[in-house]
Amino acid sequence: MEQGYKFSLKGYLKYLKRYRFLMEQLVSRDFKTKYKRSVLGVFWSFLNPLLMMAVQYVVFTELIFRGGGIPHYAMYLLIGIVIFNGFNDCCNQAMRAIVGNAGLITKVFVPKFIYPASKVLSASLNIILAMIPLLMVALFNKLWPHPSWLFIPLGLFMLIIFIMGMGLMLSSLMVFFRDIEFLWGVFSTVWMYATPIIYDINMLPEWMRPIEQFNPLYHYITYMRTIVIERAVPGLYQHACCLGIAVAFLIIGSLIFRKTQDRFIFYI
Repeated sequence: MEQGYKFSLKGYLKYLKRYRFLMEQLVSRDFKTKYKRSVLGVFWSFLNPLLMMAVQYVVFTELIFRGGGIPHYAMYLLIGIVIFNGFNDCCNQAMRAIVGNAGLITKVFVPKFIYPASKVLSASLNIILAMIPLLMVALFNKLWPHPSWLFIPLGLFMLIIFIMGMGLMLSSLMVFFRDIEFLWGVFSTVWMYATPIIYDINMLPEWMRPIEQFNPLYHYITYMRTIVIERAVPGLYQHACCLGIAVAFLIIGSLIFRKTQDRFIFYI
């Protein structure tokens, strides 16, 4: 994505292959740094979503609406938490990728998209690791392994592609508007409550339900719930929505990044 580079999947793959070693080192560095001097280390990837689920499960099943009659509410809640928290963590990491690597960018010549891409990939490892306790909770809730589980990697792949597009967009905007970091904190909180994580979409007023179709995370969370809770293969519409959103955001994020990357050096 340097001078003369035009957006294409082939172009991405070419640069990723050429700088594979650097990507591996950056991903490894970010992943190790996150858990450096942590007593539990990588086990936080397992424990954090479980603790969040436990707290919210008690609050919303015992104190507020008793789960709203949602079947397998613990799993319903955990899937939403894992996907949203993973998405938010990836975006937070990617957003600071260019600003945080200003020293390297001004001294070392590599495609600049490598930095946000490596942040997304390292943070995505936590989403993948979190799937282990998620599936363990599924077994505890007598949701036994099913052929539909084979679609979990595809769902995660489409989610990560969507996040990659968001990461490229946010990392680019952060260079020029440092307030993005604070605005994103507010926006992501609003986004969380606007996403059916703790409630079912049918609990919303009827006029609000069609609006939810424009929420990308709603589709990814529903995709995973279909696989794990309903133990069914997502339909063609679900596949088309998740894939279309992923590709659209990757293209938009890449175009924004490409248009602005030559000016990064003047602002970092």
